[in-house]
Amino acid sequence: MKSLFPKLQQYSYDLLKILTFVVAVVIVVAVSPRERIFKYEFSLGKPWKHKDLYAPFDFSVLKTQKQLSKERQEVLKNLKPYFEYDEQATKTGRAQLIKNFGENWHFLSLKMDSVVSHQDSITYLDALLAVYDQVEHGIIRLNPVLEGKSKTFQINLIRNNEVKEYNLSQLYTVKEADNYAINYLGQLNSPDSLMLFKLIDNALVQNVIFAPKKTDMIRQELISKISPTVGLVQKGELIVSQGELVTMTKYQQLISLKREYEQEIGNSKAWKFVYTGRIILISLLFFIEMMFLMVFMPSIYKELKKLHLLLGTQVALLMVSFYIFSYHPSWSYLIPYTILPVIGAVFLDRRGALVVYLITLMLLGFYAPNSFEFFYTQFTAGFVAVFAVGQLSKRWHLVRISILVFITYMLVYFSMLLVQEATFANISTRFILMLGGSSLLILLAFPLIFVYEKLFGLVTQLTLLELSNTNNPLLRELAEKAPGTFQHSMQVANLASEVLYVIGGDALLVRTGSLYHDVGKMKHPLFFVENQPEGYNPHDELSYEESARIIVGHVLAGIEMARKAHLPEQIIDFIRTHHGTRRVEYFYRLERKLNPGMEVNETEFRYHGPVPFSRETAVVMMADSVEAASRSLVSPTEQKINDLVELIVNSMMESEQFNNAPITLKEITVAKKILKKKLLNIHHVRIAYPD
Repeated sequence: MKSLFPKLQQYSYDLLKILTFVVAVVIVVAVSPRERIFKYEFSLGKPWKHKDLYAPFDFSVLKTQKQLSKERQEVLKNLKPYFEYDEQATKTGRAQLIKNFGENWHFLSLKMDSVVSHQDSITYLDALLAVYDQVEHGIIRLNPVLEGKSKTFQINLIRNNEVKEYNLSQLYTVKEADNYAINYLGQLNSPDSLMLFKLIDNALVQNVIFAPKKTDMIRQELISKISPTVGLVQKGELIVSQGELVTMTKYQQLISLKREYEQEIGNSKAWKFVYTGRIILISLLFFIEMMFLMVFMPSIYKELKKLHLLLGTQVALLMVSFYIFSYHPSWSYLIPYTILPVIGAVFLDRRGALVVYLITLMLLGFYAPNSFEFFYTQFTAGFVAVFAVGQLSKRWHLVRISILVFITYMLVYFSMLLVQEATFANISTRFILMLGGSSLLILLAFPLIFVYEKLFGLVTQLTLLELSNTNNPLLRELAEKAPGTFQHSMQVANLASEVLYVIGGDALLVRTGSLYHDVGKMKHPLFFVENQPEGYNPHDELSYEESARIIVGHVLAGIEMARKAHLPEQIIDFIRTHHGTRRVEYFYRLERKLNPGMEVNETEFRYHGPVPFSRETAVVMMADSVEAASRSLVSPTEQKINDLVELIVNSMMESEQFNNAPITLKEITVAKKILKKKLLNIHHVRIAYPD
């Protein structure tokens, strides 16, 4: 047991990588559709390519959507909407009418041209109540459900917990109630008819109100009674023969069998077999993906954050796709599948992105509708997207990818139409719009790239271009405070990027890193020779040990400044590694000369490292040293520059500065040749040609 923990600790990073794939498998298995996979492919109007198919069990034939829609329309056409009678509002209105009449009675009795008696008031009140009781038998509140309906249209009226059918002609509208009141009160031949009408008009209420919940409940009950099937296919019955044309009738039988087959779970033993098979299929594909990355893409596999980015995007796409396949299969082609290889190519590697995308399509192909067409369409679009992505150094490149993917979709769609139907007569505008939407959604890569950069600490070409702009605040500050260092950084950037173009690597990354590698010199700019005015050197006032401490400190100061400016770690790597673990040789030798025979504390004169660990950082170390040293040459010649470069680079190799960097001796030799050539150009030295 004691020996187990050290081993686990030793291989913990590798175990985390394996665990990442295991978690991905578990998630994909959990979200994948639970239905069994139907093993036959078929299309309406095409010959049946498989052997004769007999019904393996009894199953009902599903109705088409057109049939179901027609039956729903027939059922709902006779649906009588439900209304409720508001008894309380009716009683309240009647009481209000009596109260208002009483309050206005005194005013009526004092009218100049009216002589009214107690008997008249009783007559008027009886008339008002007679009108009210008649019209309040039912004043319907108009609702869109009644639009276009004739007076013979029937509704169900709920009153006192009883439901009765009424024609609309048996109920009043507000306007009809007003007309009835005017006519009835006009028969009194009273000069006060207008006053009486105003009283009753204010008291009338719409008491027949639409009941949407009850109506919807009845509507759902009627729809639920519609049978989704028509007819029955018995076990052993021939469904379709080999070579037979798949007609609409045959197609519906096949669709019904497919649905029954996929949804039938069967007994627990069968379900365990299905579930086990799905686990094996998914696990096998992820295992192949892991082995490919491990063997052929070690640069991706060795970094856990890159695996998280790749697998996280892959699993997220699978989850969304499986949800759409299960609940909205008609929208399957709207998903921007090609965003996966685009993201993979931008952050990682084209080959790795293509293989991961291919495996993703295999997983989706088990459940996608028309799996072959789906696979072929997305396969071609994905490859075009990866070929078009390039370095994604400009924003319009992503728009170009979107356009090219849409063109690819159209070519595949129209070629499929020609192969399957030999005509363009059945072009689906909706399907083309979905493909266009999918192509447009590739632009979601813009915000995703930004989020991924922050989340995983990776940089893209777009970010490097922004950082390499000399108007960046940190570079502007460097140019103002340490102009000599700024010019030196520009030269190093030119030298290093030229080397990377030839030996291979990220030239834009090395250019950007070179521009920032000496930003720490801003803290004490005058202590560096390139920023010193003629005749003044502040080191003359310091001990050699203090001078070395300031020189070495510019690395730590640069790291601190870079982090305050929120520079990516990939750029900060150039700051911390451009001197490696070398000594400040000039002051170290002066200190030894000053104190002969005494032991000098070498750590005070040595940079803290680390040594370069990539081809890019190794090249910047070479370019930085040879460029700075070449400035001290008096009357530089081809031989002097050649000797200088050889001396500096060889000393770096002897002090094991490149041991952790994946750079070969051949590449170092090529780098030295390029550095010599560029320095000759910088110092305007003519090459001495042989006689």
